[in-house]
Amino acid sequence: MKNQWRLLVLFPVVFVVVSCTASGVVQPGDLVIDSLMYEKTSDVVVIPRKGSVTISAVDDSYWDSIVSESTGAMWRGVFIKDRTVTLGPYAMAKYPVTQELFTAVMGFNPSHFRKENLNGMHDSVGTAENPNLRPVDTVSWFDAVVFCNLLTLRMMRESDCVYYTNSRCSRIYTREDADKGIVPFYDMRKRGYRLPTEAEWEFAARGGNTSASDWYGAYSGTRSENGRMVHDAQHYSFVDTNLDAYGWYRGNSNGMTHEVGTKLPNALGLYDMSGGVWEWLYDVYDNEVHTGTFKNPSGAPTGTSRVLRGGSWYDPAFECSVIRRFHNGHPYIPHFYFGFRYCRSL
Repeated sequence: MKNQWRLLVLFPVVFVVVSCTASGVVQPGDLVIDSLMYEKTSDVVVIPRKGSVTISAVDDSYWDSIVSESTGAMWRGVFIKDRTVTLGPYAMAKYPVTQELFTAVMGFNPSHFRKENLNGMHDSVGTAENPNLRPVDTVSWFDAVVFCNLLTLRMMRESDCVYYTNSRCSRIYTREDADKGIVPFYDMRKRGYRLPTEAEWEFAARGGNTSASDWYGAYSGTRSENGRMVHDAQHYSFVDTNLDAYGWYRGNSNGMTHEVGTKLPNALGLYDMSGGVWEWLYDVYDNEVHTGTFKNPSGAPTGTSRVLRGGSWYDPAFECSVIRRFHNGHPYIPHFYFGFRYCRSL
């Protein structure tokens, strides 16, 4: 059956901020903090300013060519049949947050794969990489939220912060609040840095264009028309992964993270959306992806589990699929395969 989609207003463009002076290879739009420019921190406009996009699947049988019914709903993503999602304009970081940037903003580096720990690790595939530009790992969901507010305070105004300790959004969420386990309130209308929602992440990971072949790829940036996820009693697997050129996973990572942006990007210019580190998202995990009409959905109204997407260096290829839904019920506990990237509303 021919796939039918309705799509409104989508013009992916690169977001450019004019900046200058730094060491190394710096791209337009990289962040400047305390007069120092940080590499691999620029972002991409997924949906342009004053725009929006509506994704409505009339038929999702195309996934039958990639996943079998036995894989269950956790392998079909959030854009399913009879579900209409409208997303407002937003930009997303080209890369996962690096150790260098996280340290500059937070004042510490929690990463298991930081430079001083690499001496005893054999890394035959990453010898030319900058260890400071590996993705930050071993971060909790609360760490990621605090980072977003602190980065906003460095780059914007206090009133632009997204996360707050009260429902009136009058008291900015802090490190101390996170240490107490206080769950933040948020205001996505604010223009500050924040975690993506699950719908925003998947839309961007799949290339932001439902009429392109990349939208149907198993991995971010790949085309998998000849691939199929199959299931047996022991495991899931993709017959044709096409992942080596686009992401770090168990099959090529040599058991560790690697410098961000060393693999190919997807159609929007986003790197490492499949593999690398699992990326924390804002959403409370909902076991069911509900049908109906939604505007800027952000997960279940209550719960403790938070969504992660994208797979990691630790996982087999199939776990790195753009449609693979994963969650963690202890968002205050970090793991060495958990990281994140930021986004912001426009």
